[in-house]
Amino acid sequence: MKKLSYILIALAVLTGCSEIPPVIDFSEPIVLFNDTTYVTTDLPKNVKRNALIEDISGVRCNNCPKAADAAHSTQLDFGKDRVVVMTLHPNTNGTLTNPYDDSKDTFNTEIATNIYEQLYTGSLGGLPTGAVNRKVFEGETQTFLPYTSWRSRVSEILQEEALAQVEVDAINTEGLKYAVNVKTTFLDKVSTPVNMSIFVIESYIKSTQKMPDNNKNKDYIHHDILREAVTTIQGIPLGSDFETGRVFEKGFEVELKDKYVPENTAIVVLLHYADGANTEVIQCTETPVTQ
Repeated sequence: MKKLSYILIALAVLTGCSEIPPVIDFSEPIVLFNDTTYVTTDLPKNVKRNALIEDISGVRCNNCPKAADAAHSTQLDFGKDRVVVMTLHPNTNGTLTNPYDDSKDTFNTEIATNIYEQLYTGSLGGLPTGAVNRKVFEGETQTFLPYTSWRSRVSEILQEEALAQVEVDAINTEGLKYAVNVKTTFLDKVSTPVNMSIFVIESYIKSTQKMPDNNKNKDYIHHDILREAVTTIQGIPLGSDFETGRVFEKGFEVELKDKYVPENTAIVVLLHYADGANTEVIQCTETPVTQ
């Protein structure tokens, strides 16, 4: 009995003297905003170039629904993972982009206007129009293209080997706040200055639109509307001379406005040249904020 008593006393002493660690709550993710660069030899294989269709549109433009159909049928046929659509309503087209009085939303923005005025080459002419990767294709003199040629130009782009891969993670941190981490890997040597631009787009927005028969459709569903820019429209500079395997990891905090529906909202990341008038997009991707 005495021996047993000694054992019980020893256990009590050990238990009483042990430190109880604080409780750690692992229920919330630990979010890191990346900001680093390095070189890797572990390069992804068979990465193709993606295509960006920028659809320059207006709610009072009766043929703009035809352009929207052309953009989204192209996206559907080639895959949303390969084709990104961003619909811009600039303020530079008279009444064509002004919202109707019964519209609850306004799509024409200074962001869209500045992209049109600063990042494209040539004369807009009339609506609808647009651009594919902001590229001046062989046989063309400007970036603006009629919507009837978007599919063929997208097809050309998608066959090219990519100069870079762009991967995006969007993590909900609190309420309508998201941590957006972007990883860019250069797959070949690039000696031209390159910038990264990040935008917010939203789809499934019901708002009045003039139709090809000139009637107003109050229940028209708009897709891929450019809402805002996370960076400036010119983007943030990554540099001007990249070796094969150069990686950039950068993080951004994005807070959605109350009127946005997160399930219908996505982040668009563009990697593009920043060499004077040359703003051609070399890679792009779209990532929903909720997955």
